[in-house]
Amino acid sequence: MSSNAISFDLNNINLSLIKEEYLNLKEDEMKPIELNSSFVSFQETRTNMINWLTFLCKTLNFNDQTLFRCVSIFDQYISKILDNQKEMEEMTQGKLNLIAISCLSLSTNLEEVNCNYIEFLNEKVLNTPKEKIFTNTDLTNMELKILKTLKFNTIYSTPLDFIEVYAKIFSQFLGDKNDQIISNIRNISINLIKSNINNICYLTNSPSHFSYLCFVQSLNEIKMLNSLGMKQIKKAIFNLGHQLVF
Repeated sequence: MSSNAISFDLNNINLSLIKEEYLNLKEDEMKPIELNSSFVSFQETRTNMINWLTFLCKTLNFNDQTLFRCVSIFDQYISKILDNQKEMEEMTQGKLNLIAISCLSLSTNLEEVNCNYIEFLNEKVLNTPKEKIFTNTDLTNMELKILKTLKFNTIYSTPLDFIEVYAKIFSQFLGDKNDQIISNIRNISINLIKSNINNICYLTNSPSHFSYLCFVQSLNEIKMLNSLGMKQIKKAIFNLGHQLVF
């Protein structure tokens, strides 16, 4: 579709409901991670764990939101215990695996409707063929520890939530007859987020900001907007209260 065929008239767009949704998401938004020396030294370990969690989510056919919520919980928990010397001295690879799986379990409770993966984890993830390392009780206890550390706040707004808001804004410009275009842009944006989930930018930007960057990049990739159109899309997002420098 040619960019010249798109009508951009911000005055005819009712953003009130979208803005309300956006502001609600902002209230539950995860704060950017402070990259102190402890977290920087942990970065390589985080990358390995996130890659592993991504693999598990794909293997278990979980939806993207499950992965994003899991990563949010994992990052927030790790950021709070990294400076605890005793906690980190006791950190083994096995315990780190248990933390990651517990974060995934908490996320699935929020996102997955029919989720029965404990047997899979017991057989193929948490335990070796020769020796049982963790029990379901260990998993439950770690979940509770994570919840207490995070003060039972695990429902963070994820980049995927904000992509949906930005897609709704863009659909206002395109109209109802361009669902396929919106779907393509949404998929490109989500893939950009997933491919950069181990990037420092993912940690140092808020989910709303990072998802905005990926969404605009997806628009650039499909090359369907002229410079005026892109400027107006950015203006519409800015009107939501998104404090970015364009």
